[in-house]
Amino acid sequence: MNTILLLSPIILVLAAAIYFIWAFNVRRKKQGIQKEIIKSGDRGERKVQSVLRKLEKSDSRYQVYHNVKLGPDSVHTNEYDTLIVGPNGIFHIETKNYGGERGGIIDIDSNNNWILHKKSGYSKIITNPAGQVDSHEYRLQGFLSRVVGIRNMPTHGILVLSCDNINLRYNKKAKHEITILNRHELVDYIKTYNRGKIVLYPRTIKKICKKIEAMNSTVKVKAN
Repeated sequence: MNTILLLSPIILVLAAAIYFIWAFNVRRKKQGIQKEIIKSGDRGERKVQSVLRKLEKSDSRYQVYHNVKLGPDSVHTNEYDTLIVGPNGIFHIETKNYGGERGGIIDIDSNNNWILHKKSGYSKIITNPAGQVDSHEYRLQGFLSRVVGIRNMPTHGILVLSCDNINLRYNKKAKHEITILNRHELVDYIKTYNRGKIVLYPRTIKKICKKIEAMNSTVKVKAN
């Protein structure tokens, strides 16, 4: 009995040490996964930025911003992967690098649930990005109304899939809640949106851009 009592503290210390080592390894693994997700997202954004250079030429009528924060005030803001201001409207773009470099398939069921099937055979449910795009729309309208002073400005949210090897499969009953494009479709879509009808004149575009840059003192802008 005395031996057991003597060993009990040692056993407890060993058990605690084993638990902390296990917890540390689990945490480190999660951090590693999160870093890879961030790196994958950054690669996807760079791919989209590359195709958008066509809108950043000296003769372009569009202003392209990357990674800007906008909202009705400096406290209540959302971060936008890309924002494009042009004569036929304002486009806010959310980039997703689903499938990484290898790609896969996204199934959208009748309840608008998104299921990603990777080429490795691994499948998982992913968050429907419609809510994120809607949130960006809400904040953008607040920015335009309260900061720029213009109401009912034509804006359009787009989800861009940066991976070239990702395919979508819709259930027939699924609702198309948001515009989804691959990155190579983006420029033509923007130029021909609403048949290219002019709704914003240069003076208005300049005013909007000035307010965007004021809210983002270190904004990454591709100026004409």
